Amino acid sequence: MRDMRKRMAALLMTLLMVLQMTGCRKVTGGKDDYYAFINQEIFSQIELEPTEAGWDWFGELQAAARNEMEEIIRELANDRKTYEKGSSEQKIKDMYECVSNMDNRNETGLGPLQPHMDRIRNASGIEEYVDALAQLRGEFGFSSILGGYSIMQDMADSDTYAVYMMYADTLIGKEYVEGEDTREYVETYFAYVEDMLREFGMSRDEAAQSADSIERLLRDICASTLTTEQYQNPSLIYNVYTEQELQELYTNVDIHKLLETLRIDGQEYYIVVDEGQAEKINSLLVEENLQALKDYSTFVLLNDVAEYAGTAYGKLYTDMENVLYGITESWDDEFVWMSLTQELLPWDFGKIYVREHFSQEDKEAVEEMIGLILEEYEEIIDRQDWMSLATKERAARKLRTMQVKIGYPDEWPEACDMMQVTPISEGGSLLSNLLTSMRVSIEDDLSRLGTEVDRTEWDVTPQTVNAMYDPLNNEIIFPAAILQAPFYDSRSSDGANLGGIGFAIAHEISHAFDSSGALYDEYGNYNVWWTEEELATYEELSQSIVEYYDDYEVMGMHVDGELTLAENIADLGAMTCITSIIGDDTEMLEDAFEQMAYNWADVTTESYTLYLLKTDTHAPNKVRVNAVLSSCDAFYDVYRLWMWDDMYVAPEDRVGIWK
Repeated sequence: MRDMRKRMAALLMTLLMVLQMTGCRKVTGGKDDYYAFINQEIFSQIELEPTEAGWDWFGELQAAARNEMEEIIRELANDRKTYEKGSSEQKIKDMYECVSNMDNRNETGLGPLQPHMDRIRNASGIEEYVDALAQLRGEFGFSSILGGYSIMQDMADSDTYAVYMMYADTLIGKEYVEGEDTREYVETYFAYVEDMLREFGMSRDEAAQSADSIERLLRDICASTLTTEQYQNPSLIYNVYTEQELQELYTNVDIHKLLETLRIDGQEYYIVVDEGQAEKINSLLVEENLQALKDYSTFVLLNDVAEYAGTAYGKLYTDMENVLYGITESWDDEFVWMSLTQELLPWDFGKIYVREHFSQEDKEAVEEMIGLILEEYEEIIDRQDWMSLATKERAARKLRTMQVKIGYPDEWPEACDMMQVTPISEGGSLLSNLLTSMRVSIEDDLSRLGTEVDRTEWDVTPQTVNAMYDPLNNEIIFPAAILQAPFYDSRSSDGANLGGIGFAIAHEISHAFDSSGALYDEYGNYNVWWTEEELATYEELSQSIVEYYDDYEVMGMHVDGELTLAENIADLGAMTCITSIIGDDTEMLEDAFEQMAYNWADVTTESYTLYLLKTDTHAPNKVRVNAVLSSCDAFYDVYRLWMWDDMYVAPEDRVGIWK
């Protein structure tokens, strides 16, 4: 495994070189492909390892954080100290032993899950099958066909929690199953399904027959499942049902018994996320499908625990994932063990991370920038001539009441203390500790029912290199790990920081007014607060963005403008905001454009690029840069593009909601 820290240092040196370019920086080559021009130096240094599907700055910084956590794991694993029960040190030390002891993992097998698997396999009818699924979901949280639920803020009343009846596990996903250009991957996936069932103990013929029946069920389910972009539309996924109405939807299920087993009975209402799929699932719950359904749920459970089970299941899972992402060599065992340990104790590692990696000065500087960007958005909204005064005031109120979370939570989640690790010496195993963490999650979720939402809670760990907007809380979240170079650097110019962390901030704020976020009010409630005329104009502007991005190609495939619409609206709005703040300062604009392009540098395998094109709601990074800048008037003012330049777009064809 390569030394990530050495490469990190080299990349940061390149960053400093790029930022120190001063004087005349006319980007003649960049007029055809600005993204490639700005990143030519970094691209010359990046060569994907056989273990990698892709590289970008998010992954690079995440790897750096992971490496530091690995040093902590090694120190704890190698010392001979005994730590207080329940301390982060004790949990990390004992969890790593459970993860890395392959003999123990192989001996454990399915462990406490075996009785549930037997119950599924031995079900003599649909009623027993559904009961088995409910008991498995109720105790440990696994779901396949039926019984999945999530307790989240109610979209229509974000001060309260509601039960969302979730969709079935569609395995490789609707887009892959139904795609014309993904048939090879689907064939490979079902060869993997067959291999998993053989490892489970089926004969070659039994496994092949079961894999075929699973594929038939999956295709039937996917045909009635919402698309990824439809799942972003609250009008499609917010469907309120009483228990009686749920019974009418699921005529082949004893709904009261199901809800009681799941411990979510007695609610005034439930929200069905995918009505079409629910109707399809109900139609499939008949005796003639019983064996296929049992095989489906058997595979889903094996797939869900493969990473945490013995050697054979883990290898099959990893090999399949590598094919899907275009990875030609698996990570070594130690890397996998370290990653799993961090994954299973996210908040314990988060506490350690913030002790060593958070600057109060940087937090204050970023908070000041956020205030500036929020003010600028008010001005941008105020100048939209297609919005009424009343709607503009509602939008401004949404900006003024937006909650900002930076760094890490004031109080750590209760689930952190609830999660306890049992060492091997006391009968623990990786699988048993995984199941403990899943039980903790279930109890934590159930404890929310009937309580008022605590809007100060964090769902994102501080060591996460990312940023997000939550429409139900009307909040933006910037974990500690993203507040570093190349996204933010106190030594960089104001223009560079505006193009870096500033663009990211503006992007997240824009999500409050993207195609989905715009349907929530300042309190985080799903509430259409626009006039019909405004919505019609918004839809017209959105359609022009869809068509604009549809024209971009990557690897000979068109970008899906509908799938990526919300993120594209946010990108375009962010650039409008940043350039409006900078004004006509050419040097600052250049710094901002270069930094924004640099931050989105990425290299991916062809297979992973295909995967992202099918499933990612973001446009490919190259498109995120070039498409946004080609629709940005200030970019033309700085670089003097002409109609013969590849990036030139006529003024009347430049798109965006917020101009």
